[in-house]
Amino acid sequence: MAGMQTRNWTLDPADRIAELERENAKLQRINKVLMDRVERSMDFQGGAFSLFQTAIVLEQKIRERTLELERALHKLEDSNRDLARAKELADTMRTRLFEAIESVNEGFALFDSADRLVLCNRKYLSYWPSVAGRIQAGIRFNDLVAMVAAAGAVAEPPPDVWLRERMEHRHDLKGVFLNRLSDGRWIQVNERRTRDGGIVGVYTDITVIKREEERRRESEQAEKSALMMLNDQLQQAKSQADQANLSKTRFIAAASHDLLQPLNAARLFVSALADLEQPDANAELVENVDAALTSVEDLLSALLDISKLDAGAVTPEVTDFPLRGILAPLATEYAAVAAERGIDLKVVGSGAVVRSDMRLLRRIVQNFLSNALRYVQGGRVVVGCRRTGDGGIRIEVWDNGPGIPRDKITEIFQEFRRLDTPVTKGRDRGMGLGLAIVDRVARMLDHPITVRSEPGRGSVFAVTVPRGTERRAVRPASIAARPMTNRLAGTSVLVLDNEPAVVAGMEALLRGWACDVVSATNGDEALALLSGMPQPPDLLIADYHLDDGVLGVDEVARLRAACGRILPAVIVTANRTPELADEAKAAGCLVLNKPVKPAQLRAVMSGLVG
Repeated sequence: MAGMQTRNWTLDPADRIAELERENAKLQRINKVLMDRVERSMDFQGGAFSLFQTAIVLEQKIRERTLELERALHKLEDSNRDLARAKELADTMRTRLFEAIESVNEGFALFDSADRLVLCNRKYLSYWPSVAGRIQAGIRFNDLVAMVAAAGAVAEPPPDVWLRERMEHRHDLKGVFLNRLSDGRWIQVNERRTRDGGIVGVYTDITVIKREEERRRESEQAEKSALMMLNDQLQQAKSQADQANLSKTRFIAAASHDLLQPLNAARLFVSALADLEQPDANAELVENVDAALTSVEDLLSALLDISKLDAGAVTPEVTDFPLRGILAPLATEYAAVAAERGIDLKVVGSGAVVRSDMRLLRRIVQNFLSNALRYVQGGRVVVGCRRTGDGGIRIEVWDNGPGIPRDKITEIFQEFRRLDTPVTKGRDRGMGLGLAIVDRVARMLDHPITVRSEPGRGSVFAVTVPRGTERRAVRPASIAARPMTNRLAGTSVLVLDNEPAVVAGMEALLRGWACDVVSATNGDEALALLSGMPQPPDLLIADYHLDDGVLGVDEVARLRAACGRILPAVIVTANRTPELADEAKAAGCLVLNKPVKPAQLRAVMSGLVG
């Protein structure tokens, strides 16, 4: 066969094909013989071929099952290997979890859905040292806290109260729960529910924080006590200061009264002297004395006003009134002063109605105007009003004087602070109290004060006043003006004053006006004089404060009763309180403040006699 194959490789293609065809035919014959033999053999052996085929099929199935079994065994080995790895990983993770729980600073406890303890760390057990040995996995929470309460591990509240509150919090799980242990520690409990219904709790030692809070609370309590003591001291000091301030006010009022008494007498004597014919030299001296007395009067009046404002003794009487009631009288009053100093004064009228205290607001504007006239030389002063954006009225006083440096604007509202400028050298510079009074009055009325000034160009002082409700004014009946010449001549006047100097001054002044004057130092003396007079006097002039606490209004009432009719009466006093004015008005008396201005006294007497 090998030789044939070798020979075939040496033949040419045609021979080779023929040779192959011959061998193929030979092999077909051999195959046919073999198949015949096999078929005859199967017939002889009773189906042996069928059995052979069955064996082959079974073998194939067994082999397949064996392969499947081997594959299943391999998978089982893989699963066992994975399970071992998972168990090892779980053990590792469990170990790490325990290590992590043990390493935290807080106590940790985990309970299952049946509220049985699953695990906890040593920190948790350290909070309950008296029962730590009995806390094991599986213990129920209610048994655990009952054991803690029974062991007295909690300081407060009482065990039964703490146990009830702890179980209530366990049921609600709202907020944190604080435990004050018997050893002084404070434990804060934060609990949350897990997905499977269990509860995990974190127990934090906040003893340091609570002690800091207690120290802070003690410190705050000490500070509060100190503040209360300081407040008491301040209240006491304030009370003493108020009392001292009130005493100061009373002292100034009393001192002003005592000072005004001789000043009033001096004013009366000077006025009486001025009414007499004097040589030019004496007339100039009288004029200088009068000016000096005026300055002293203004100073005392300003000091008295400031003391009353500081003591809260001035109560504003807020009403609605037209501004012309303030501006027109000021224009008339200061026209002569402006003309004397060569100043062009212009007061622009206004029909606006404002809401304020008329007397106090006039004092503010008057001080602005007085200051402007004092510091302007041969210039111009304008008083006018503007409407503000918030519905108020701003009263402004403009001047083209020397101006005020910016750093001095606040200073000029302090007591006895005046600007020294070339304009004020050698002339009346004031006492430095006018703007201090303005500041106090404006704050009391809640009227904003503004100042705009530029050195060398002038200043603008302004006060802003709220608008009031306009009302129709009732015009008083016109009174025909009568000449004052000799109107008081022959008028009978009874003067009642406990100061002999004042009595002498008043007599000199009134007799200079051709009046018939009788004087008394007390009520009994005045009644004795009345009994000797052929007829009652035309007019009574009485001091308010007489000796031994007797009041002038009461003595006027006695004299009127003795005369049987209401005699016109003027009360002269250094007391400027509204209460006194109301008392005098109720008694039907007019009031003049000391020191009495002769012109004012003459006008009042003329009106009463007329």
